[in-house]
Amino acid sequence: MPETVLSKEQLKQVAGSLGFPLIRVCSVASLAEELPASQHPSRISEELRTLVVVAMKSPAGIGWARHLGTKQFWAGRILKRIDESCMRLVDHLERRGARAMVLSSLSIDFDQDDSTGLCPAGQGSRVLRAAAVASGMGTWGLNQMVLTPEYGPRMFLGGVLADQEWEPDAPLDQELCPGLEECGRCAAVCPEDAIPRRAPLGASLAQVRRLDATACARSAQPYGASTFLSHLEQVFGKRTGGAEALWNAVKQRTTGELWQTMIMVKEGAFTGCAECVQVCPAGEDYERVQRSPHRQQDLPGGVSRSVADGFVQIEHAPSQKSRKQ
Repeated sequence: MPETVLSKEQLKQVAGSLGFPLIRVCSVASLAEELPASQHPSRISEELRTLVVVAMKSPAGIGWARHLGTKQFWAGRILKRIDESCMRLVDHLERRGARAMVLSSLSIDFDQDDSTGLCPAGQGSRVLRAAAVASGMGTWGLNQMVLTPEYGPRMFLGGVLADQEWEPDAPLDQELCPGLEECGRCAAVCPEDAIPRRAPLGASLAQVRRLDATACARSAQPYGASTFLSHLEQVFGKRTGGAEALWNAVKQRTTGELWQTMIMVKEGAFTGCAECVQVCPAGEDYERVQRSPHRQQDLPGGVSRSVADGFVQIEHAPSQKSRKQ
């Protein structure tokens, strides 16, 4: 343990000065039941026993933007800023005698996982989302995003592992997600139908909460890892068709989109679709978010649902915004 230890209040003040409006402290040990062993932070280090979870809100203007590339680019800049600010927090801690390291929101261990662990909407890795819930930053939504009292799911997560052991923050004692029976907006507008739309009446949120991450990734990561691999497979498959077929395959728009993603959008490769994010009513900011004209087109008549044989069924109604994009 370092000789000079920041108090928990000092830690949060420093993190707040770096642009993080939400900061929580989580014990790494408390995640043992929430994560498989292959994803547990102790795999990185058994000495770094505390995970500081931070969040930056997503600007409301991103929800008003119609152009997908612009939305991805600026979401990616937020994620880049989170990593850089986390590095500044690490530097501050280490100058005080601690040992710490950034736990990036978008880091993928391809030996153990794939990019679907960042679904939906690139909000944060499974590790950071689990830590955010365990430390009371928010609670789980139907789609396995973290919903916060301040911003609902409209924020991005970052983290710092440290060897200082502060008192962990307690989880919230009340769910923020209204559930499928009372809401179901995220399930209704999902363009990939990746969120369950049917559940037994009276079922708990834990029983209903689920996400088809592979389906979600088709929209949430339109130029992510899976698209990159499938495009390479398609291009190299044209080698037997001669030079012209190969060249035509290379000249596809997808090649340009992937190139732009790698050099410019970068982190935004995982933030393509945010339909469920914009319609979620959780969060103090929702009154402002729902004034967007695009938000008004999502579900102008509300969610359509039916009840029969002890089940509630939400009708699938992808938003006008999704269809135009």
